[in-house]
Amino acid sequence: MATLDDLPPYRRAKLLWDNAHFGVWGVDQMVREAAGTPCRLTSAPVPDSPRMAVLGDDGRYHLMSGDQMHCSKKLLVEQGWEHRQDCSWWSTSAGAVQAGDYEQYRCLDQRWFVNLVGEEGVPLDSVPAGLRCQGHGYGGPYESFHYWPPPPARTREVRRLRTALVEALGADCHLCHALPGAMVDHDYATGLVRGLLCRFCNRVVEECPHVDGCPKADYMDSPPAAHLELPYPSYLAWTPKASTRATKVNLLGFDPLAEWRSLR
Repeated sequence: MATLDDLPPYRRAKLLWDNAHFGVWGVDQMVREAAGTPCRLTSAPVPDSPRMAVLGDDGRYHLMSGDQMHCSKKLLVEQGWEHRQDCSWWSTSAGAVQAGDYEQYRCLDQRWFVNLVGEEGVPLDSVPAGLRCQGHGYGGPYESFHYWPPPPARTREVRRLRTALVEALGADCHLCHALPGAMVDHDYATGLVRGLLCRFCNRVVEECPHVDGCPKADYMDSPPAAHLELPYPSYLAWTPKASTRATKVNLLGFDPLAEWRSLR
């Protein structure tokens, strides 16, 4: 049975860091108990064809893949594609929106139907943000995600990396293959880019407690972008705060990331 010590050094250190509140024994138990039960990826289905933006009769562009409109309810009805958009805010007595003043909470739940103006789509990144539909279906597999492409990275280096990954491996997440790739992911042990991940996978991939036999573990052990040998800018790499480090040391008795670095 796999144990915590069977994980590669960086993955072991990161798992301890993220779960320091369980202690070393608890994290080891997590690894043991997870054996044979792979991590789940997003429940959103892999699209049948590339996503395109198609103009609707509401004046906005909507996300389509094949015959499915992702920003709507799953099934087309006689009136068109059913949409829903929630908007909520707090306001002051003067009527100004202010996040810290909770005098009055307001919520608007808008629902409407959309029919396509034409069937020809345009690339997603060609649609201005103000013309992108912010609606979502309810009860469907895409309810919790927004499918427009991410805004351009703030640095030229990461923009170049994202372009290279899209050209070589495609624009959808290189792990789940269901959501649009948004984040350039890299391996802290090698400093090399591993792939392009959606926001969801990028947030949870290193939570994986499996040594092997799991999509996330396989992705980290054999990164899809490894053959490209793309170095990630070291100055952009994540660095924990001193206060966070102190908390981890207090919980574990040591800093797992510092221990990992000493082994390099």
